[in-house]
Amino acid sequence: MKMITLIILGLLSLIVVTIVSAYTAPDSDNVNLVLDIGYTAPDSHNVHLVLGDVITDTCSCPGLNNDWEVDHSDYCNLGDCDLGTGKLTFIGSGETSCTGHIITSDLGDPNTGNILWLNNSNCNIEVSS
Repeated sequence: MKMITLIILGLLSLIVVTIVSAYTAPDSDNVNLVLDIGYTAPDSHNVHLVLGDVITDTCSCPGLNNDWEVDHSDYCNLGDCDLGTGKLTFIGSGETSCTGHIITSDLGDPNTGNILWLNNSNCNIEVSS
């Protein structure tokens, strides 16, 4: 019985790998793939493959050498963030505030009709090459 279970698990793993390797990503640079394999009971196994978008927080610093795309509709308050070679860009409609020191290699246009608040002397956006 254990040998049959192992063979079935091996075949399911092969199917999952085949499905994942055959997955064609949408037209985007950022694609998240979540693979959830769960063991439910001694005599049965479930394999769940979940393909879909992952909701991201546009208000949090993504870290060194990563691009930061801030959505104005999230009404973010941008704090300290060193993007290094990463770019700071804006999408959506609304307002964004800055109260920290941000280092970026490129500062995108907040776009027409949106507001980028530079709140007092605590906001410092440093664009370096």
